[in-house]
Amino acid sequence: MAFPNAKRILRMGSPLSSYKLLLIAASSSRPWLRGLCLGLLRPFVRNGEVSLRYRCYDRFLRIFVRMSELNSDLLGVLELSVNDTYNLGPDRGFQPDLVIDGGGNIGLFTLRAAASASSASTSPVRFVVCEPLPRNADQIQRHLDINRVQAELMRGCLGGIRRSIPFYCREAIHSSFDPAKPFLSVMDIPVYTLEDAIGSCQAERILIKLDIEGMEIEALEAFVPSEERPVYVVGELHDFERNAPLLGKIFEENGWAFGYCGTVDNNALFRACSPAAVSLLKWATQAGAPDSAI
Repeated sequence: MAFPNAKRILRMGSPLSSYKLLLIAASSSRPWLRGLCLGLLRPFVRNGEVSLRYRCYDRFLRIFVRMSELNSDLLGVLELSVNDTYNLGPDRGFQPDLVIDGGGNIGLFTLRAAASASSASTSPVRFVVCEPLPRNADQIQRHLDINRVQAELMRGCLGGIRRSIPFYCREAIHSSFDPAKPFLSVMDIPVYTLEDAIGSCQAERILIKLDIEGMEIEALEAFVPSEERPVYVVGELHDFERNAPLLGKIFEENGWAFGYCGTVDNNALFRACSPAAVSLLKWATQAGAPDSAI
């Protein structure tokens, strides 16, 4: 476990939750300590889960880490509960009235956005979460309920056109549409468009998060050209070497500001915004050129 993560874990706002998460992280990153850490963690396991409580902006949130999905849930917690992977903090003034969480996993991005909205927004915010894996979708609903967040849960994925496609189930965070990797089972899931997620909502500002396992190109290709409202998109681009030129073309041809925030294992975090949103986002106004916003 990297020292920066340990320091952030200790600042979660709950000493007991920090202790539990340090044990979980050490059990994952230090194999020789796994038995000891899991033994120390055992008194805190209830119904196969460990409860965590942490501060996010001006709220305390409660979530559950599944022992059966320990490594997957740990990664999600580190990215979105301990850290702010999509770097929403500096641009909280954008204040969307619609948040779409594409690839919701266990709902931690939605919880962060809801915590931000409760302390910064002056009007109601609608939340829509899309997640194809049933056991993840069930966990999203639990997290929404226990934190009293109202959201529409779409059990499927986002793409460019409505259809049904095979989804290959693995460890929670590694399930995808790629049949080349070993998988435990396969299921057909519905594909929705971003317009489906927006529905009849008369949103004036939209925040979209996309971690949709390679479907981001077709989803944005169908959505970006016709969208004129202030829209802020954060997400993960899969297969960066192949898809970066395609993503750049979508944004450049439609005058959107965009940029990358780091690349790991041929995947890259990116952010983009429509022309109508540029003046509302600090990173976009400081970028200078559309493709230099880092």
